Amino acid sequence: MTYEDVLATIQALIAKMDGNPTNSLKYEILGDMAKIVDAGIADGAAPIDALECNLYLGSGYFALGHYTLSLEYYGKAMTALEKCRGSYAEDEDLVEWLEEGFINMRDMYSRMGEPDEADKLAAFVKDIAPDSYAAFTSARRIDHIKRDPIEYTERYMAILPELEAKLDAELEGESRGMGFCFHLWHKKAEILKRDYGIEWESPGLLNPTVRFD
Repeated sequence: MTYEDVLATIQALIAKMDGNPTNSLKYEILGDMAKIVDAGIADGAAPIDALECNLYLGSGYFALGHYTLSLEYYGKAMTALEKCRGSYAEDEDLVEWLEEGFINMRDMYSRMGEPDEADKLAAFVKDIAPDSYAAFTSARRIDHIKRDPIEYTERYMAILPELEAKLDAELEGESRGMGFCFHLWHKKAEILKRDYGIEWESPGLLNPTVRFD
């Protein structure tokens, strides 16, 4: 495939993601994109292409809660960033996306109990992207929703794509209006215990004073 063909394929995959697919389908789409990116995208691809594609994958997996894959692709984005330092500075959208990636990485290291990695990231940002360092260090995310610590373990993340596929299959045809989250959480806890021997507590149970719909 030519460089132009590959970019068209990537754009088509992004369009599918924008169509609000189910989580299991999102894993499939991101997986298809990851194969292209891991193969080097295409002859003629510039470092900034790798930066943008890996940032997209890192962000996509972060949104799905798969921190292992998110950190893998954000890490590849950082490698690409070293090769094109400064050349992206005039692209305000890319700078904003990059800063969001820095913050996502920092938050994942924090939740996974890896402060040394967070410190290394801070040093990297200060060296490679000094103009973003102030935003990186000052950004604060207030997340009052408690989540089961199992969600930040390798064991849990290893089964996430399969779990999402099972949830989609068992909830197919269900109305996804107000109150659906409780049904989803009940089914999720049931599958985790039944198929994986994992005891999981939902956000509803862990945050009794918060109203969910």
